[in-house]
Amino acid sequence: MGIQQMTGVTLERLVAALESTHADVRDRIADAMVIAEHLDQTGDELIGHVVATARAQGVSWSEIGTRMGVSKQAAQQRLAKAAEVELEPLSPEQGFTRFTIEARNVLTAAHEAARGRREPYVTTSRIAVAAGIESAGARLPDPGGDPQDLVPYDNTAQQALMRAFEIAIADGAQMVDVPHLVEALR
Repeated sequence: MGIQQMTGVTLERLVAALESTHADVRDRIADAMVIAEHLDQTGDELIGHVVATARAQGVSWSEIGTRMGVSKQAAQQRLAKAAEVELEPLSPEQGFTRFTIEARNVLTAAHEAARGRREPYVTTSRIAVAAGIESAGARLPDPGGDPQDLVPYDNTAQQALMRAFEIAIADGAQMVDVPHLVEALR
């Protein structure tokens, strides 16, 4: 769903709702105030949620400030409390949403390399090479068959991803990071 599709709340719709509820314009004022307060609060909650998620995934305050068009300090002052929300305990059922940006970049690079070479699976060797372990390149599968948009993980790679979760949980981490992946590949 694109941003344009999410902007269903428009001034015209709000005005129409108020007009259909109150014939007298004076009676619309209090309801307009309540709606405006709710929209402000919902907007703040949305920004807080997105920033908390970004911080949990390792995005720096400097980058958040840049994306918001303010300084790092301004972003921190406005949103530091919102970014402290407690995440659910780390669990493999949460999938890639609980991998840091860097860890997801490694997995994306592994997938893209396997797809580009027409490898039948993303293997632990392919993930290791993407993580910077060049010696694993000798164990890569041969290029092959038909091109695939989505190259599946082989069983060993799936087990390594599960092990990365276990390692992150044992470390008390909130997210699975590249060092967890690397350790799981050993």
